[in-house]
Amino acid sequence: MGHEQNQGAALLQMLPLLWLLPHSWAVPEGFPIAEVFTLKPLEFGKPNTLVCFVSNLFPPMLTVNWQHHSVPVEGFGPTFVSAVDGLSFQAFSYLNFTPEPSDIFSCIVTHEIDRYTAIAYWVPRNALPSDLLENVLCGVAFGLGVLGIIVGIVLIIYFRKPCSGGMSSGGGG
Repeated sequence: MGHEQNQGAALLQMLPLLWLLPHSWAVPEGFPIAEVFTLKPLEFGKPNTLVCFVSNLFPPMLTVNWQHHSVPVEGFGPTFVSAVDGLSFQAFSYLNFTPEPSDIFSCIVTHEIDRYTAIAYWVPRNALPSDLLENVLCGVAFGLGVLGIIVGIVLIIYFRKPCSGGMSSGGGG
């Protein structure tokens, strides 16, 4: 087990040297791309987690920082890096928070090799409190049910009238 750890440590030390290889073989086209999204559907006032997803990363040496209203945030979790295809990597950073309507968060990703910085912003959009959504859906379903009953009764009355009207006029003459 110790030998495998030594090999792993040696490979990690060699990663910066891979940057020196020809671009056509070692480096995917483009720069690291950052995206920020919530782990669960957005509900104001309820705890959630922001995810900063970094793709198109090589070598996997980066620093991730979070800001809230342009003020650095402390206490976010570690950054997890994983291999994708070939020599490309992706990374995830997580920040626990409780969303408010005025929030503005940013995930700042700095690639350690070339000092390229990618910034992704998150602002609340299209949030419906879950109670309101449930109440609206319940009201719509109830309204459609009542409308169906009314239409059914009207159709029954409409189609029964001519039959009963035709018999009474035919029997009287």
